[in-house]
Amino acid sequence: MGKEMNLGSLVPWLALLISVVSLLVSAYAIYRDKSRVKVFCKVVYDCSKDESENLDNPPPFLRIYAVNTGKRPIFLSDLCGYISRKSSSFWALKDEPIVYDEHGIPSVVSSYFVHDVGVRLDDGEIYEYRIEHDNYTKLYAVNNGGALFKKYFLTDVLGQKYPVKDSKKGIKKLLEYRA
Repeated sequence: MGKEMNLGSLVPWLALLISVVSLLVSAYAIYRDKSRVKVFCKVVYDCSKDESENLDNPPPFLRIYAVNTGKRPIFLSDLCGYISRKSSSFWALKDEPIVYDEHGIPSVVSSYFVHDVGVRLDDGEIYEYRIEHDNYTKLYAVNNGGALFKKYFLTDVLGQKYPVKDSKKGIKKLLEYRA
């Protein structure tokens, strides 16, 4: 009868151990599969074949890349220009679609769904956003007295911020360009 008692008291502890191990495996799988976004930028010089451009001094533009390195999709909604902790400007990553109402009058926003103005990135997908050297609305805060943006970051639909690596240097290079 002593062996039956030991086996009877061992079974609940064994079940508890199996439950804890399965909980840890599940938590690790959730952590491993979450979406991860790497955001960085590069300054690229436009050496197009346009005859009006000076090929010896091509104009620069800033390429902002967002890469989803996780397993789950993510929805990026805005590009933000940072001025200070209290002020920044936001732009939708996609141009807002123009829709006409029943009277033929254009309406700027068809809906406020993220799939209209945001970008969905699945596993391994890359999104590129470009800022040209003469796009002053993306370099200066028009609503804040023309203050220069210090850096950029992207936001997702949940409000998570993803700073754009090397955006300070990129803004500086765009501003240094002289035609």
